[in-house]
Amino acid sequence: MANPDQKTILLEQTYDEIKLICMKFQDDSGATDKEVKTLLRELARVWEKGN
Repeated sequence: MANPDQKTILLEQTYDEIKLICMKFQDDSGATDKEVKTLLRELARVWEKGN
């Protein structure tokens, strides 16, 4: 497992990557902010069910 500093860096990098993916999805699809937020909520629900 990563030490606390490494974990923080990984979380920040992951946040940035997810943000870019969402922005590209929005640009490519024309999805609204609300639709992107709904998609992220649905993904979070699926994630919770899997763990």
